[in-house]
Formats: sequence, C-alpha cells, structure tokens
Amino acid sequence: MPLNHPPRAAGSLAGLPKQVLARRTLYRVWRHALADGGLREEPWWFASAELAQAEGGRFDLPAPMGTCYFGTRPEAAVLEALQMRLVNLPREELVIRRMALVKPPDNAPDAAMLTARRVAGQFGITAELWAGGNRRLSRAWAHAIRRDGWWAIYAGVSHDPSGRLRAVALFDHQGSHPPSHGGAWRWEGKAMDTDHELLSALARYGVSVREPGQLPWARFED
Repeated sequence: MPLNHPPRAAGSLAGLPKQVLARRTLYRVWRHALADGGLREEPWWFASAELAQAEGGRFDLPAPMGTCYFGTRPEAAVLEALQMRLVNLPREELVIRRMALVKPPDNAPDAAMLTARRVAGQFGITAELWAGGNRRLSRAWAHAIRRDGWWAIYAGVSHDPSGRLRAVALFDHQGSHPPSHGGAWRWEGKAMDTDHELLSALARYGVSVREPGQLPWARFED
C-alpha cells in the first residue's frame, strides 16, 4: 500500500496511539566545533521548511514553527545525523560533533506513535513515512499531525535496515533554543570519537570509522 497524503479534516489524526517521552533518555548529535573556529555549546535547533520545498528535514514544519530531531538510542541519532557519510565516516566527523543525552521533563508532551501496528489500517501510515524520499509528503504528514494537537512524532529510522531503531521529532518555535514544553529539558554532552560502546554499536550497522591518513573506500564497477 503506497503512502497517501494525510487526511484533510481537522482532528483526523488526534486518535493516533501515543508514546510517552517523559522519564526516558533521548539522544541528539550536534556540531560542536564550527568551521570558523567557534564552538556551538548547546545542541538545540528547530529547523523549518516550506511544505512544497523538496529539500529540508523529513518532518520540518513551515516557519515560524520548527522541528528538532532525536534518536532513542545513541546509534539511531548518529545514523540519522550522519546519513550521507555512513559508507566512509572519517573520525574527524565525530571529533567535531557531540552527543547530547537529553532528559525530557515529567510534563513533556506525548508523541504520536507512528510505529504502532494499528496505524496501517486505521490511518494508512506505512514505513514510507520515515524511510521514503518524498520530503513534501512526509512534511505534509508532520503538518497534519501538529494540526491535530501533537507536539512530537515517534517513528522509525530511515537508515536502519532492521527497522528496530526509533527516532523522535519534537515541534516548537523555529530556531536555536531549548524546548519550551513542560519545563527544563536537562542534558549533558559527551564526545563521540572516544565512545567505544557507540563505535561498537555503529559497527553492527556496517559503519567503520576511517582514521586520518586512510584512503576512503571506493566501489569499482567492471
């Protein structure tokens, strides 16, 4: 069944199953060391994109709203943040970034759970929503989900072929600021290039970190 456009009637998606975000840990990768030599100390960024725009984040909302992306596992956050570099991942890409371990407050909003079994027949939702390449369509769904009262989406991870990892998209005002929902979103940052547990988890997805001086892997066709 192909993924269709979301229903137009207001309230159509209000009955989506929910996933509680409070009292769990979320993970976010952000660029800590900037190209101009400066440091970006905090991980927050809510990105926006017009619905008709082909580029942009999968669940970005039109300005003045925006979307911030997290993984529910450290490797999920890396697979999504570095998706264009997974085949050849230089260590430097990990050095210039940090992993934020985020604790949502007790009053954090629940997320619309798009991975529940019943959403296929009841709402017409398929894995194409988080794994497909049509960003106009996925953003139309995000817009409809926000329209119907949700402040977050709980979905799959497009670069996880096993289909087991999960991601969270949080809605808020566009720009660089902490989430405004339910109180303080506490977090701590950690280095990724020396996190051996993370590197082992990435290796299970076939991601090898290329050391300085190592030539990138290349595919040769006959």
